[in-house]
Amino acid sequence: MAVLEKLRKRPKLLMGLIGGALVLFILTAIDNPMSLFRGNDTLALQVGDKNIDIRQFSEEQEKLQKKNPDQKIDGPTMQQQVVQQIIGQTLITEECDDASINVSDDEILNVLFKETGLDKKTFDQIKNANPNPNSQDPQQQQLAEAKVYCQNRVPEIATELKSTKLGLAIMGCIKPNKLEEQLLKEEQTPYDIEYTKVDYAQYTNKYKVSDEEIKEAYDLYKECFKIDQEKRRISYIKVDLDPSANDTKVANGMIAKIYNSFASQEGVLGIKNNKDTHLFIDSLMTNSNSNKLTVVTTGASEPKDPIFTELLEGGINSMKMRNPKGPRDRNTYIYKVTKMVQCPDSLGLNTVQVVGTKQMQDSIFALLTNGVTIDSLNRSNKNQNIAIQMFDPSKAPSVDALLYQDSIREKIIAHLDGSVFLLDSQTQGDQNIAVFAQVAQHKAPITLYSVARAKYENEPSETTVNNLKKALQAYIDKNKTTADFKKNAKAAKYDVQECVVDASNAAIGSQMTGTITGTRDLIKWAFDNKPGTVSEIKEDDEHGYLVVAAVEDAYIDYIPYTDPTVKQQLTTYILNKKIGEGLLKDCNSIKATDVNAYAQKFNSTVDSVTYIPGAPNIISDLKVAGRIVGMGKNAIGKIQVVAGDNALYVVKVNKQGTPRPLPKQEIAGLYQRKMNADAYGMLYNSRKIANLTLKFSN
Repeated sequence: MAVLEKLRKRPKLLMGLIGGALVLFILTAIDNPMSLFRGNDTLALQVGDKNIDIRQFSEEQEKLQKKNPDQKIDGPTMQQQVVQQIIGQTLITEECDDASINVSDDEILNVLFKETGLDKKTFDQIKNANPNPNSQDPQQQQLAEAKVYCQNRVPEIATELKSTKLGLAIMGCIKPNKLEEQLLKEEQTPYDIEYTKVDYAQYTNKYKVSDEEIKEAYDLYKECFKIDQEKRRISYIKVDLDPSANDTKVANGMIAKIYNSFASQEGVLGIKNNKDTHLFIDSLMTNSNSNKLTVVTTGASEPKDPIFTELLEGGINSMKMRNPKGPRDRNTYIYKVTKMVQCPDSLGLNTVQVVGTKQMQDSIFALLTNGVTIDSLNRSNKNQNIAIQMFDPSKAPSVDALLYQDSIREKIIAHLDGSVFLLDSQTQGDQNIAVFAQVAQHKAPITLYSVARAKYENEPSETTVNNLKKALQAYIDKNKTTADFKKNAKAAKYDVQECVVDASNAAIGSQMTGTITGTRDLIKWAFDNKPGTVSEIKEDDEHGYLVVAAVEDAYIDYIPYTDPTVKQQLTTYILNKKIGEGLLKDCNSIKATDVNAYAQKFNSTVDSVTYIPGAPNIISDLKVAGRIVGMGKNAIGKIQVVAGDNALYVVKVNKQGTPRPLPKQEIAGLYQRKMNADAYGMLYNSRKIANLTLKFSN
């Protein structure tokens, strides 16, 4: 059945820009579901009036896993993806229901038909069929898979169409008034300016910020630090389970023995029977023109190591070794060229797959060998058991993967004259499957290399791991409070990191320091314990680390001004304000009409640019844009000294250009792009959202 192949190759629904942006915002930008809500023991999520229990949540998680079976995502990260997906879908559905936005069955089916190439007759056949997914009949299997696909895809299309309509409805309500239109036009006006910039960073040592000033600023801007769900600030120590110096010494001795054994005999005979659990052997294929390696056993592709240039030039039995590149790269690789063969540089095949009896397959093969072309067989094909695949030159790989299989490569090379041959045959249940092929395209021969790879993993010994655990345990036994845990870490040669977590975090850590995979349970522990508490050691053998955490503080309604991040933000704000005011006073004593005079005063440089306030610029400070746009033509020839957020700017406008004409439609688009974040925020804040999945973490 060709339906299944079409389904597998279906393009994604191309939604409108606005609708797509809305979905993107909802599904990816909701990182902090509101108000940590503790209620029903089985409740996982609450979005508006809709409650999602843990059973429903698990079903959605299972669907996502089945949809992306090859995607390697740890459980907690997968859990949070499901959280975001459910919140997004529910918000869209409830908002559309309130706004009476609906989609018809015909609209949904039209999208499905465009994606898959199905027609209504075939769709009805799939819909009404009752296939057995466990059947050995390939058609039954394909029909069952097609039915499951359609059952899952139809509600997804409905949500996507609703989101598109909702996005268009929201954007349609956002229109600029005449004053805003005028401002948008002025923001597109080009100005030829010269300016000098004085960064505040070089003056930070001249000013101090008191705790009273920080508290005063915090009270003024307190609402900026309001939070919608409980957060915890935690400190943590991570200890990487790296090999000791002695472990590395032992490993290097083993690697030397392996290298010598590898070199002593043909192919991999010297190491084939090596029982060392740290040694892994596989076979690679490549050619000198390719920048990829193909792993023969799996068919997976890898980037080619730079040392392959010299390795391949050395020919048969040539060997190269790559040592670990850094502290977390523990693998030593030994490569050996074991075979060199000549084969086509690229390959295109026309193929015919015949499912049926041996007699049927022989009759088809006879037709092909007696002059019936594959193309004509395709046009006259009335038999559902024959699948034709014509060669598409645009999809030809540089070296076809089939050439990496010795038996198949020999068949292909023997039939480069275009004659038809049996490419492969197999039996599935009671069905015989044969694939006949004909070479449609090939290039001049090239050398294909078989390379054996021995990988040796230098892992920490059991003694090393035990010593690291004992040392860390001894430290937390002596430092059982958060204060001591942090204070004494440096002396014990431990590095303490900090982060703030909430119910939607999949792991501890931060964007700056990196997150630690598999620490969702530590987040749950942090919410279950009081500030000042230190956790037990968590060991992760798979990722090679030990980690221990301590609860510093619990934030309920607001992040306090004592929080290190908030304190730093306010300190920087106050400090920059003081520096800016001080530099403005210095500028008052200059009163020059030349930017160079200010540049000499502050030992800075003068630059000349064409400045368009509403476009991306070297000068990103909005205060500068506001001053120039606000003055317009009156700014020409005058010196403007602006104390920005992070620097002082001295700007002189030499010429005001003519703005390009802006059609009404473009003005509306510019305004919508400026306002859409507010629109999405209104949708997000329109309903109470509670993420309760933390209590179901292991």
